[in-house]
Amino acid sequence: MIKRFTLIFNLFALMIASAAAAPPAPPSETPAPMSKMKRIFDTTRDGGKIGTVITEIEKQGDITNVKSTTHISVVVLFVEVYRFDHTAIETWNGGQFVSFKSETNDNGTKHSVSATAAGDKISLEIDGKRSEAPGTVIPGSFWSKAFVTATQIFDDADGKHLSIKVSDLGDETLVVHDTKHQVRHYQVSGDLKRDLWFEGDSLVRFKLTGSDGSKIVSDLRP
Repeated sequence: MIKRFTLIFNLFALMIASAAAAPPAPPSETPAPMSKMKRIFDTTRDGGKIGTVITEIEKQGDITNVKSTTHISVVVLFVEVYRFDHTAIETWNGGQFVSFKSETNDNGTKHSVSATAAGDKISLEIDGKRSEAPGTVIPGSFWSKAFVTATQIFDDADGKHLSIKVSDLGDETLVVHDTKHQVRHYQVSGDLKRDLWFEGDSLVRFKLTGSDGSKIVSDLRP
């Protein structure tokens, strides 16, 4: 009996010593905090409202996911003469493009675009047709001021490869929905033409000219 008790005691002591000698378990990694923001733009054509653009930005660590939803409806004499619906999701990692996918209905003409970074190339699939583009090509969504350094983009609606030039027109004071903003004005020319106003990294207004010469402006809601 004594021998059995001694054996059990020695075994228990050995277990305690082994546990004490074992290195502590590494602390579990705390996930990076997630931030979300939602920006809603009211779109007008020659002053009359025709739709909205919604941009939802989600950031966690180095990963940024952006979802964009656009709905445009132009009505003349109670008849809808033009409709545009577009959704897109894009992902970035530490400022580097990762992937993009969009579905668009441009007044009855439908487009599907997907793009994925693949080494020094971009793998594209546009309306079911596969192609490649240089790795410097990014989607022309312009949700961040970082896009103003781009010279090669693909159209986020139909996937067309576009060459652009962005000019810095300097600081301005801009009043949007009765709210004053100190902004930087950029003008995009080349295969795509539009004006962009950023307050810090946030897009406040973008403006373009329609195919019929109308002035189309999207302003950030307060």
